[in-house]
Amino acid sequence: MKNEMMALVGGCVSEGTKILVPKNLEEEFKKITITSFDIHTTDNSQDYDLIIEDTPSDIIEIYEKLNDQGIYITTPKSLLDKELFKDLSKLYWIVMPYYYLDENLNAKPLVFCSKKFHPTADIIRHRSDFVENTKYYTTDIHLSSFTLPKYIFEEIKDTIRI
Repeated sequence: MKNEMMALVGGCVSEGTKILVPKNLEEEFKKITITSFDIHTTDNSQDYDLIIEDTPSDIIEIYEKLNDQGIYITTPKSLLDKELFKDLSKLYWIVMPYYYLDENLNAKPLVFCSKKFHPTADIIRHRSDFVENTKYYTTDIHLSSFTLPKYIFEEIKDTIRI
């Protein structure tokens, strides 16, 4: 579920196809049936459209590896990880936490950061609607995963960018 929500959210918002992802996410992009991706699992370039990391590393270095429309997705400590959101908000135009539900229905956090594209307003429907063989991801799940309970939103609203 996590792999789908990292890869497919990013792949269905980024207009580009040059991506840097952990090896375990490589197969997820094949589920988007109408687009081929230039997938890199080791960093050997610049100007990526999308970079995904399991855990945040050097956020400034990641920012510099993205092109001017780039998207970065990673895993915060929680949906209330204000320190990370604040740091990311210094760099990105959009910083939005989102979540998926694990097998026990526990909400697991992710964060979407973008230099240009909004994760719900700029969803590429002709990609998201043609995702096949998923266990969790759908266009509706993509959109709803960015809807946070009011008490969480109120707690983090000053550290995110929507």
